[in-house]
Amino acid sequence: MGAQDTAAPRITALPGPSSLVRISAGTWERLRAVVLGEAPAAAITAAQREELAGAGLLVEAPEPEGAPVLAPHWEQILRAALRSPVGIELVCVDGARGWTTRIRIAGRVVVVIDRAGEAVTEGGSVRLSRRSGAVLLGVTTLEHLSATFEQLVPQRPAFTAAEPTPAPSQEVDAPAVAEVQMLVVSAPSPGRTVVSGGSWYACGPRGEQLAVLMPAGSGARAAELAPGSLTSAMRAKVIAAIDHAGAA
Repeated sequence: MGAQDTAAPRITALPGPSSLVRISAGTWERLRAVVLGEAPAAAITAAQREELAGAGLLVEAPEPEGAPVLAPHWEQILRAALRSPVGIELVCVDGARGWTTRIRIAGRVVVVIDRAGEAVTEGGSVRLSRRSGAVLLGVTTLEHLSATFEQLVPQRPAFTAAEPTPAPSQEVDAPAVAEVQMLVVSAPSPGRTVVSGGSWYACGPRGEQLAVLMPAGSGARAAELAPGSLTSAMRAKVIAAIDHAGAA
């Protein structure tokens, strides 16, 4: 596992009626394959069974020769979410810390799959490396989508109501202290896919100024927004994607 695996998880709870568990990335990939019918439940190893049972994702820890049984509510939620036509991809950077978050919308249920990494600058662009060996898997509701976004993005005043904290010792994409990249996809059918998104930056000594990239001719320009307006903009894009999928 990566260097960040022994540190306290960045997220310890999601808003509203929710669940949040932490499992290894390998166990998550195997669980995902089983839920989608790409692998049999018997393919889950003994160590993975123990891990899933400890996280409450199995009905019970089966005997070694028996196939594990996934907790029905988790299985139903994950299957619906992974097959949902509406998905959000977030890439967040705060100083040299970075993480990716995949969000799937299944009716009124919101499923969060979050994985930390380390942000580095190469060739003038930012990428994530040394990804954590752990995945945070969470479930909450659509009514708490804005508050969920506030939990997931960097805790800078430009993005949320967070109190200012010291600037990071290393900024991989200065002058931004932190940034959020968002991609929203609504794909109810192959011929009716709509994609939207945006890039937002927290600037200033401690990340108190909010900037967004706006299309301008063949390129883009930066515009300043009111601090704290990020999550409402993100929610609006997601609701538009849900409406598009529903109309189809």
